[in-house]
Amino acid sequence: EKSHHARRPLPPLRRPRQRRKAPPHPIPHPRRPPHRPRPHPHNRFHPRPKQRPHLGPLRRNPIPDFLQAQGLYQIKPPLPYTPGMDVVGLVVDKGSDVSDDLIRIGDRVYANTALCPSGGGGLGALAEMISVSSDAVFPVPDELHMSSVANLGRNYCAAYHSLKVIGNVRPGDLVLVDGASGGVGMASVELAKAMGAKVIAGVSRVDKGTLPSMAGADRGLCYGRD
Repeated sequence: EKSHHARRPLPPLRRPRQRRKAPPHPIPHPRRPPHRPRPHPHNRFHPRPKQRPHLGPLRRNPIPDFLQAQGLYQIKPPLPYTPGMDVVGLVVDKGSDVSDDLIRIGDRVYANTALCPSGGGGLGALAEMISVSSDAVFPVPDELHMSSVANLGRNYCAAYHSLKVIGNVRPGDLVLVDGASGGVGMASVELAKAMGAKVIAGVSRVDKGTLPSMAGADRGLCYGRD
């Protein structure tokens, strides 16, 4: 005998959900930077404005002093030693035999240690304080900044020695200055023009010929182009 009660339909079968295992460390998107939480408004960091670099004392370390410290210069002083040939600064003391008409305490001066009787090829200028002969000290005019004469000896003494002592340049001579855009090159252009010579400034690029021309060069020569 059949039952008169209707059977309820069974619910449809569902597939069990598979849980994905998370990686041990989150992998950021290759095109997006990793997420950084924003700081709380009360804990924000306000950076200070960038300060200008401190230039320190008005002294420069030219290439000859750098090469000499590496033992690659023609003059090799015994170790230990203090490098530096050029120095500018203020006179803090002087000998009793030095006249006030020549040097006074507080004067702005330039000194070349190579001109001292015991200069040893120009050493000791990069010390904090230095004692030099009065024959090696020259006053710096008030209209000139002290940094503009800080490398006077390395540039102009070398240029004068090459032009006058070795080359004996005279008025009307033709002088070719190689590397005219450098320190010694610019000094050579100025001194050669002061001696009455005609100067050709040799440079490696066209844009480097601007400064030698402003220094008085008559013509410019660009290596490999002219």
